Amino acid sequence: METKSVRRIPLRAQRLCFAACTLLFAMAIFHGSGFTYIKGLTLESNIEDFLQQIIPVLFIHPSFHLLALVAFGILAVFSGAAARNMLFLIAILVFVDAILGFYLGGMIPGISLSSASLLFALAAWQAKAE
Repeated sequence: METKSVRRIPLRAQRLCFAACTLLFAMAIFHGSGFTYIKGLTLESNIEDFLQQIIPVLFIHPSFHLLALVAFGILAVFSGAAARNMLFLIAILVFVDAILGFYLGGMIPGISLSSASLLFALAAWQAKAE
């Protein structure tokens, strides 16, 4: 019986990709940890009930967005020839997030996201189908 081997990208590209994924995962967990704080602030405020319900949900969305990018980054490692394109796309998406982070005045998130974007771009540059 013949087994199919999973085609992976080169080890250097894998390491760069996993470093970027680790950075994004840490950011997602850190950001998500503020959910209860934000929910408490909105419930104590005098804003409309609709906003009290929607603001915490909007706050947690970036955490899920980062976790999805992590999942796609890990998937890219096992995508063989398609990995390069996937990693470049992820790098672009993370860079857009970095721009939004800088726009909102978050230097640390902006720099962290820019670093992750650079790591994904370097991983894509190193990625070749073996």
